[in-house]
Formats: sequence, structure tokens, C-alpha cells
Amino acid sequence: MNQGEIIVKGVPMKANKLENGDVNLVFKVGTYDEKESIYRVIVKKEYWKNALTGMKNANYFVIKGKLKACVNSKGIPFISVEADSVKIFNLHKNDNGEIDLNYEIPAGTDAIVDISDIVNENEDISIKRAKNKAINYMKNYNKFNKPIVVKKESMIIVSGYDQYAAAQELGISNVPVTYID
Repeated sequence: MNQGEIIVKGVPMKANKLENGDVNLVFKVGTYDEKESIYRVIVKKEYWKNALTGMKNANYFVIKGKLKACVNSKGIPFISVEADSVKIFNLHKNDNGEIDLNYEIPAGTDAIVDISDIVNENEDISIKRAKNKAINYMKNYNKFNKPIVVKKESMIIVSGYDQYAAAQELGISNVPVTYID
């Protein structure tokens, strides 16, 4: 990440379309001192359109952009971000209808998919040791350390067999993936 760039992850408190077609998102983000800060994220209409393509029920955002410190008309400081890239996910909710916001999406994730959508053509690959290491990581940190890499059109696994096998063994139905052509 370059100086002046920031990554904002989470669920926006508020979203509205601006006159020029850009979208204004407002996030409440926890800070290192356990307080909260308000982040205003401006997403250019072309980024917004690309991010929403094929997306239904989007509920979690990962936005990278240029950081700007601002002051509102009342003199209160806030953070403004001009988005360079936007990834939108549909994270599954628990029985109470809440998203687990502690869920950490690994860097490079393009989507969260149902594990049953993934095709494993190499059932014979010996990954027992790697699978056990992945299981231990998932149990200790409650997250994936990397996404499963799949071919976009066929959903065939290219790499991340250990993550796939560990998720299956742990009964995890929604897994992070990275697409390749």
C-alpha cells in the first residue's frame, strides 16, 4: 500500500447516490484506541457499476482508495476516501440475521462462494500434512490464511487444495476464492 492509501472493510451505515452518479458510502470504523471514526468513501460510478455486476444482496465491502483528511461545516474532522477499487461480497448471516464482522477476508479474495460450487478434479493429491496445518490455522485464528484459487468459468481448483480440504473437514460451507482465467 502506498502512502496516502487506505483499505476500508465493513458494512456501510449509509449510502446515497450523488448528482454526478458517484456513490457516497459512510462507514463507522473502530480505531486503535477503541474509539470510532467516520469514513466517507466516494466511489466513482464506473467502479460502482463494475463492483455490482452480478451481485445480489451485497453486504460487505472491501474498498481501497486515496486517503484525505477533511473537516465538515461544523469543524469536525473526518476521513474521506476516493475509491480506487471496490470489492463487494455477500457474506452469509448467522441464525440471528447478523454478519460475523470478525470474519477476516484474506487478501486477494474475489468472492465468497459455497464450497459445493467448487470442483476438485485432483482427489488423489496427497495433502494430509498441509490440510492439518490449514485446519490448525483456521481453528486458532478463525479465518482462512489465503483464498482458494479457482478457474472462473469452471470453478476447478488450481491451488489451495489444503484450504479446500480443511474447510470440508471443518464443515465450513462458505469459502474465499480468487479467480483466474
